[in-house]
Amino acid sequence: MKVTVFGAVGPIGQELVEDLLFRGYEVVAFVADAAQVPAGWGEDVELMIGQITDPAAIDAAVAGAGAVINTLDPRLRSRSRRPDLVEGTGHIVAGMRRHGIRRYIGYGTPVVSLCPREKPTTRIKVHRFLARHLDPHAYRQLAGMLRVVAGSGLDWTVVRFMHVTGGRARGLKYVGFFGPGAVGSSATAADIARFTTTQILETAYIHDAPAVSN
Repeated sequence: MKVTVFGAVGPIGQELVEDLLFRGYEVVAFVADAAQVPAGWGEDVELMIGQITDPAAIDAAVAGAGAVINTLDPRLRSRSRRPDLVEGTGHIVAGMRRHGIRRYIGYGTPVVSLCPREKPTTRIKVHRFLARHLDPHAYRQLAGMLRVVAGSGLDWTVVRFMHVTGGRARGLKYVGFFGPGAVGSSATAADIARFTTTQILETAYIHDAPAVSN
């Protein structure tokens, strides 16, 4: 199966590409700057160079894919380098519809909930309050991206986490929903990537947004 990855050169994106290749998937990596592409990818990864706000470039990137993974997250970028990810997500969804691609996997945060059954703890409520007021631009983008995805009609899954850490994979200790569960505050990029890859064929979390942590 061919999988198109947006944000492939980010901290999670690179781990994701490596894991997809390890599992035998064909990978199309959509990147804005070819200079940021890891040399180790070589000819194993098909590169598509373009901007997330260019619908023609996105359409070409998703054509022929069996699944699309959007790792773009305003929390993982400096404030001066944030394109309109809401617009870009809309272009991704539109391109998937045109090409008949159903499976979409993206990223989110406990700041914005897609799960009515969640019962936010005091810690989560404080986190949401701080996020809205300390970085309102990122909050608006995350909320807008999730609205686009939830209303897309696609088979979507949004993987949510608070903070990303480096280092080797340690194995996720929690996959579930915020509330009474023992969800932690961070997960490694490697563990998030591996969980994401398993969701391509998994159906348990379609139209859902599981939270993950180490």
